[in-house]
Amino acid sequence: MQNADCRRQNKKPNKERSNFGIVALVTAILGASPLSAAEPSVTVIEEILRHTRDFWHAPGIAAAVVRDDKVIYLNGVGVRELDSDKPVTADTLFAIGSCTKAFTATALALLVAEGQAHWDDPVRRHLPWFRLDDPLADRDVRLDDLLCHRIGLAAHDLLWYGAPWDIEESVRRMAFLERSSSFRSKYEYNNLAYLAAGLAIGAIAKQPWHTFVQERLFKPLKMKNAVFTSGEAQRSADHASPHGHDSAGKVKAIPWYNDDKQIRASGSIKASVRDLSQWLRFQLADGKMDGKQVVPAAALAETHVPRIPVPLSAADHAAGAVQSSYALGWHIRDYRGHAIHEHGGAVKGFRARIILVPREKLGLVLLTNLQDMGIVQAAGNNLLDHLLGLEKKDWDAFFDKEHRKAEQAQKERLRKLLAGRVQGTKAKDLDLYVGTYAEPAYGTVQITRKGNALLLAWSSYQIPLKHFHYDTFLTPTEDLQLLLAEADLRAESVVFEMNEEGEMSTLRFLGRKFTRVPK
Repeated sequence: MQNADCRRQNKKPNKERSNFGIVALVTAILGASPLSAAEPSVTVIEEILRHTRDFWHAPGIAAAVVRDDKVIYLNGVGVRELDSDKPVTADTLFAIGSCTKAFTATALALLVAEGQAHWDDPVRRHLPWFRLDDPLADRDVRLDDLLCHRIGLAAHDLLWYGAPWDIEESVRRMAFLERSSSFRSKYEYNNLAYLAAGLAIGAIAKQPWHTFVQERLFKPLKMKNAVFTSGEAQRSADHASPHGHDSAGKVKAIPWYNDDKQIRASGSIKASVRDLSQWLRFQLADGKMDGKQVVPAAALAETHVPRIPVPLSAADHAAGAVQSSYALGWHIRDYRGHAIHEHGGAVKGFRARIILVPREKLGLVLLTNLQDMGIVQAAGNNLLDHLLGLEKKDWDAFFDKEHRKAEQAQKERLRKLLAGRVQGTKAKDLDLYVGTYAEPAYGTVQITRKGNALLLAWSSYQIPLKHFHYDTFLTPTEDLQLLLAEADLRAESVVFEMNEEGEMSTLRFLGRKFTRVPK
């Protein structure tokens, strides 16, 4: 999921590797004397990429490095698909996920610069039907609120991820979601808000969001191969295939997330590092490309102004950060004494990271075709250390340790769930559970009987249910793992509740209460 975004952890591959080769390479990369920030080594850049690819067992990784408006590295290592001989190149297309958000913010900056909109426009000025459940947010939500994750709503990514309904329907359903925090009080990452922003841009520009981005950003920046759908990407002669892990942790190719009918301002762009090297140059040159002002500098600068504090992560602490915040499509934080703007991207089977170091006129892009965020996190930090002349750290080991901690915490949550099972209970007559259950935001859940089992149908999912205890059901392990990998679900239970008439009247699923619809 995009978010899905860039926020997820995924199942880690087996770490069997050649100790001799790894030790030698780590010594070469991490044990070398710090270089001057003015003396980047292309050889070391490539060694870092190869080490990261090998450490995480990634099929491939591509990178671009820009300094002082010059591209000093533009290449890839590894292959586009496991067990193939097709190399990753500077032109290989990857899904970049939530790195798309900065394009959306920049597109709005163009409209603001042209006087067609203002950052503090009420959303309903451009989307009259837009509603939120919280009265304060509903009355006062502005365009910039959508872009900095402060609308007071939790993610609710399953309202769009894999949904059979369109983007506008996903945004309309936000009206029925209760607030998770006070409006503008805290940072809560929300892809739905960016879907709304994309629709607003379309309404202002009088053309779809992606058409506006294509014409006003891709074309002047000469991002010739960038596209918006998985279908377009797969028709390209040079595209990467997405990869995940099987139940044993082994890397395997997986299908693309199909977004041909779901172009999202939150995360739909697919691009190569050559395309994105142009994006780096544009960002670092205050909106210029080859001397031409594509976006006014003042308008672009607004997208880099911090809007809401973000809690420091373990990685931030390890990098000596003292502040982290979110601007408009960018995280703003410090890295070992350097101010950086960055964003990650997570789409099924892909991970991405874009980093700007404005004072050094330095920019990095990292793209990989394996869904481990640690790949681009570690490679990005190792490259920053080299390019900024900092003392080296083993960031691969750090992010691997963090991943294992998160994986263990997930296992512990599942262990506690299973430990709470009451043995010896049986489900009631399965026909009692059969029916349609509805919830204003999440729609309808259909429970049907198939032999001696129940099947739950919701959104595009068909989920078999296994009795847990009393009137509580779980999905079988293999199906649960599939959902965890695709949609970042917890170990979800399905709980039925009976009314005084002896009828199953409600169903609790995905943290929502669905009420039975009378026949």
